[in-house]
Formats: sequence, C-alpha cells, structure tokens
Amino acid sequence: MTARYAVLFKVHYWDDFVDRRFEHLLRKVGAGDVYVFVDETHGSVGQIPHNRVIRATERDVEKLDVLLHPPGKNFWFNADYPLYYLYSENNSYDYYLMCEYDTEFNVEIDDFVRTAYRDQVDYVGFPLAPSFDRWDWAQTCVGVYPDSVILYNWLNAISLHSKRSIEFLLRRRQSLARSYKDGTIPNWPYSEAFIATEMQNNGFVVRKLGDFGKVEKYNWWPPSHETDLPSLQGQDFVHPVLDERKYVVSCLRHARLQSYFLRDGQLRRLLRRSSSSRLSTMSAFLIEIIRRIRLRVQRGLQFLNPLNYA
Repeated sequence: MTARYAVLFKVHYWDDFVDRRFEHLLRKVGAGDVYVFVDETHGSVGQIPHNRVIRATERDVEKLDVLLHPPGKNFWFNADYPLYYLYSENNSYDYYLMCEYDTEFNVEIDDFVRTAYRDQVDYVGFPLAPSFDRWDWAQTCVGVYPDSVILYNWLNAISLHSKRSIEFLLRRRQSLARSYKDGTIPNWPYSEAFIATEMQNNGFVVRKLGDFGKVEKYNWWPPSHETDLPSLQGQDFVHPVLDERKYVVSCLRHARLQSYFLRDGQLRRLLRRSSSSRLSTMSAFLIEIIRRIRLRVQRGLQFLNPLNYA
C-alpha cells in the first residue's frame, strides 16, 4: 500500500526566485499533491501559477480555535498553523510535508515519504541547539510545561507529519489556547519547540531529517547562495537558499560584522559568494550598522522607561 501525501509550499510573496524554487520542488514530487500556502495578512500577493493555492490571513485561522499571537507575525511564529489549515480543508492524506520557499530537495520526495510510511514515522524534523536553555526562544515555553517534561527545539523548514500527529498537535494547540486565554499558562510556545516537544513526549515515532539524507547544508543559518546550488547536489536537503539580495542581507544581519575585517573572517568568506559590487556591499553594511544602533537605542529607552518597573 502506498501512502497518499500532500506537500505544502509556504510563501508570503512571489517573484522569479520563488518561482524557480517552486518549479524545482514540482520536479521532485511524484505522486503527491502540491499546495501553495500564501500568507496575505499584509496584502494580496498577486497571481501564482498553480491550481492548488491557499490564500489566507491571520483572521482566517480563527476557525481553528488557536491563538492569534503575535499579531502580524502569526504564521511566522506559529509555523504549524498552515499545516492545520490545510488539514481542516482536506484531511484525506496519510502524510503532510511542509516546506518553506527557501528550501531545496535533492531527493525524490516519493521515496522520502515511502520510507517514513514503511517505518510508521509520525514526525520528521531537524534538531537545533544542543542546549534548550541557551536557545533564543526558550522563554516562550516557561510555565507551559511541567518540569518533568523534556523540552526540544527542532527546525521545521522541512518537516513531515503523519495524519494522526496533526490531529494531536491541533488539539494540543487548541487546549493551550484556552489555557493561555484564562491565564493558566503565561506564555505561548514557539512552534519549533511546541511541535518537537509534543511529538517526543507523547509516544509518537520521531525521526531526524538527517536519517533520510545528507544535511550538512541544512540549518537555520548560514545561507547558501542560489548560484551555488549546482555544487550542492550531493546534499539531500538544503536551507536556507537565498537570491543575491536576500543572501547579502542575511549574511550582514546574522554574522559578526567585525569578521568582515578579518582575512578569513566568516562574514568576509560568506560575502565572497556574492556578486554585488563592493560599493553596494558597503552600503548594505552601513545600513545594517545603523539598524543595530537603532535597535540598541530602542532597547535602552525601553529599559529606562519607569513604566517597566511598575
């Protein structure tokens, strides 16, 4: 028996780059049905050349009885919401594969799902930081789970979910939403922690993405430049893949800026992959410095505000 599966390709805009990533995905999908989920909370994205497009705003997920938090970044913070939305529209599949627009598959997705189905896997994701306490979003789980629960944080840029796991996760989100609204829990868990923690602690069959192929170029950062993809065919899963502009912005946003001035510094090495002129790179560099200064000033003012001590 072959598992029926759906692929959910998540976007919040559409341009030539996204179109190229989508076309590559289609070439890797055999028997699955591919859906595009587009977040239009901040406006229409326009025409998308596909016959299965789900256009949604944050308000559209109210029917799922989940928490709309944080406003304006709902689908980013709760990366699992599009999964529940598709499931509520069509629950006929055995598996649901979610992927972001900046991912690359160099495996046949039919084989990926077939292997998971053979082993009765419920969830496939990618473990992140070795220490949960040092993870940036760890505080979103404070007061949500008892001390006896082991917490996990897994990246879900590519994730595979069985039908029964989605049913469970949706019920848990709905239950936590009620608890948050009545004040029983003080925080709303970030999706990377919520999904993995719930799957690991409730008897589901969990596997790492690396169990299905090579993942040396798969993480939350640093990025891979789109032009380098031909040399990365030996990597089965790649993330994040970015075009020229977004690649430069990402490198400057997350690297230590000081490393640009070191001969073999990380930022200097990353920017060697860029085709931008030195002038445009330095302009972007200065913009990033100004952004960081503003952020520090804003944080300082917030800290000094006497209302914060009320």
